[in-house]
Amino acid sequence: MKEDGPAPDGSAALRPPGLVEALLVAGRWLLVPFYVGLLLAIVWLLILFLWTLWQGLWVSLSAGDPTSLLLWVLHLVELTLMANLVATVALSSFRSLVASHLGPYPADWPRGLGREDEGGLKLKLFSSILAVAAIQLLEMDLRLDRFSGRSIAWSLGILLAFVLAGLGVAWMDHARRRDAP
Repeated sequence: MKEDGPAPDGSAALRPPGLVEALLVAGRWLLVPFYVGLLLAIVWLLILFLWTLWQGLWVSLSAGDPTSLLLWVLHLVELTLMANLVATVALSSFRSLVASHLGPYPADWPRGLGREDEGGLKLKLFSSILAVAAIQLLEMDLRLDRFSGRSIAWSLGILLAFVLAGLGVAWMDHARRRDAP
């Protein structure tokens, strides 16, 4: 409820929310299909993970090449990090934007899941994005014959831009926490 000036007794009077405010609050349920889509993305990543796992078992057993084995493991790690990234965004966003009226977390809700503050969530997101980008750069390095120097330079530049952006977000979060009452 919003304050509507002082009441006759001097305290702040509260008025019921207006139509626009009520529509905006109710409209948050329009986000649910997005979260369902993110869940489907995790299912697709699981299918890719299982397919990569199955293919890699045969390749790594037959080839015996350490580079092929390393690339296979890096790809599995990359798919895992991407699924974690999507799950973190979906759970945190759903809990804070859509289901916040549901009250406290259920007793069986995993500790820390979806309970990140804004700054912690941003740092987790940047960390996951940086890890995926670093893995892709390492994969490029292991397959130098397939990539031009320009492609590798661009990938490295993008990775460094994410590092700088992540450091900026961490610094702003630190400053916000320091200045908070």
